[in-house]
Amino acid sequence: PLVEGVRVRAEIVAQGRAKKILVFKKKRRKNYRRRRGHRQSITTLRVTEIA
Repeated sequence: PLVEGVRVRAEIVAQGRAKKILVFKKKRRKNYRRRRGHRQSITTLRVTEIA
């Protein structure tokens, strides 16, 4: 929930990337195929203080 006037302090625990997701596009009967990969960046946070 969103609370006005509250500050949250956090520290970065880890930074990495998620598993690769394959995006595959195809049009039938047209010999059209495109395969593209995508990896999302992920940052893991630990909340240390809520004031």
